[in-house]
Amino acid sequence: MYAFIAGSVSWIEDDAVIVQSNGLGLRIRVLPQLISSLTEGAKVELYLHHLVREDSEALVGFTSRDQERLFATLLDVSGVGPKVALALLGTHGAETLRRGLVDGDEKLLATAPGVGRRLAARIILELRDRIARDAAEVSGTADAPRSAGGSDLAAALRSLGFPPRDARELAALVEADPALRSAPLDERLRAALRERA
Repeated sequence: MYAFIAGSVSWIEDDAVIVQSNGLGLRIRVLPQLISSLTEGAKVELYLHHLVREDSEALVGFTSRDQERLFATLLDVSGVGPKVALALLGTHGAETLRRGLVDGDEKLLATAPGVGRRLAARIILELRDRIARDAAEVSGTADAPRSAGGSDLAAALRSLGFPPRDARELAALVEADPALRSAPLDERLRAALRERA
């Protein structure tokens, strides 16, 4: 229903901002980092996620479509509600969180408020392959044949936020292992993230 808003900040609350646009003010929950960077009257553009429950409705806003999509993906996991999804994104950011999911890093996820080891394990179990597959699709290599030098792996690493040089070096390191050379992309991606750790 709601996808995007551009307007000015009317006022700021503990976990939300009131954004005025065309005479309408909307209360939008946002990440704590964004609240601390905003001031009243500031111009803001947010990608919105509309939460509908039996007894309430709420808007959650993000500065990028990537954050909003990852938030929606996290909500697909049983036991993860908006509060936990926001805590994960607020604690780690989208890129680090994606890397942690693909790498199966339970300790990293469990550092977010409200996320214990058991929930972290469930989130990884449900999202690990999906996030790796999404990274491959974003890089445009999900169904493409592998080109020389692991460029499909390097592209997937770049889509997870690695600088191009680091992505190429990690891809070369993984491709140097004969056991991994013919492995599927998501398996090589996890191996690259383990090398980085």
